[in-house]
Amino acid sequence: MVDDVQEYTGNCYCGSVTVTVDGPPVASAYCHCHSCRKWHAAPVNAWSIWPLIAVRISGETIRSFTNETSRRISCAQCGGGVANIKPAINMIVVYPMVLAGSDLGFEPVCHVHYIERVLDIADGLPKYIELPKQLGGSGATVGEPERSGWCKECR
Repeated sequence: MVDDVQEYTGNCYCGSVTVTVDGPPVASAYCHCHSCRKWHAAPVNAWSIWPLIAVRISGETIRSFTNETSRRISCAQCGGGVANIKPAINMIVVYPMVLAGSDLGFEPVCHVHYIERVLDIADGLPKYIELPKQLGGSGATVGEPERSGWCKECR
């Protein structure tokens, strides 16, 4: 018997690039690393990750090759970010807002690269210094902040 895998589809900002994922993500989280913050022009980045084989992207895209760990993909028309290939682990991040409007929800399980944060987030989720062991990191965490807000000692 063949299992039916749910597909979820979304688009970039202008709709020129379509992203389709098969099934739920392996993980969803928030990233606080400097490169994600700079690329997204935001204090934190929401992400979900799938095996490369579970994601299809169509439309004209631009790929960024700024470092060995990430191959960011954006729409060639509007510049909207849609995905980030992680070659070392054969996975691909798809940004939840690209899939917004589909039936797929965003359920983060942790924060990664929290040591690089500019924004404290008090939400009860684990805060990894870099990555959990399952994603190739040390699994080391930092404590929960007292409140959410700009991280004064981090600037």
